[in-house]
Amino acid sequence: MNGFDLIGAHIGEIDTMIDDWISQLGLGYNHFAVLHTLASSPDGQCTQKQICQAYYLPKQTVFNVCKEYKEKGWIDFQPSPQDKRERLMQLTELGKQQAEPIVRRTNQLFDGALAQFGAEKSALLFSLMSEFCQVCYAQMDKLKEG
Repeated sequence: MNGFDLIGAHIGEIDTMIDDWISQLGLGYNHFAVLHTLASSPDGQCTQKQICQAYYLPKQTVFNVCKEYKEKGWIDFQPSPQDKRERLMQLTELGKQQAEPIVRRTNQLFDGALAQFGAEKSALLFSLMSEFCQVCYAQMDKLKEG
């Protein structure tokens, strides 16, 4: 198996595991992305654009999920002070009640897995992943020039 296929296989396995986890939570990926982003945001707010960028989702997909959550009373919208065309979203109390167990259980899963993996190996894993991405970008730039 060449390097590209090996990386793809590992990424695919991680994606499958995450999809399985999200299914166990009773959600689809898109619904999870919106709830998790809002619940994990340091200031409790984010824009639809931020969710799109974080999860590589189309604008219309995120818009539809947000509309559904608004109708359920889980999120509220307010104009952004920086850009009046943009709307900030935040969870309502009802939305926080829905999101809290999802975020708590997800953090338990991944914090536990990383603890079992070990702090040193976890730090090395993330460092190497970051370095590998930078090397790949450099190679892409090289190939563009050639």
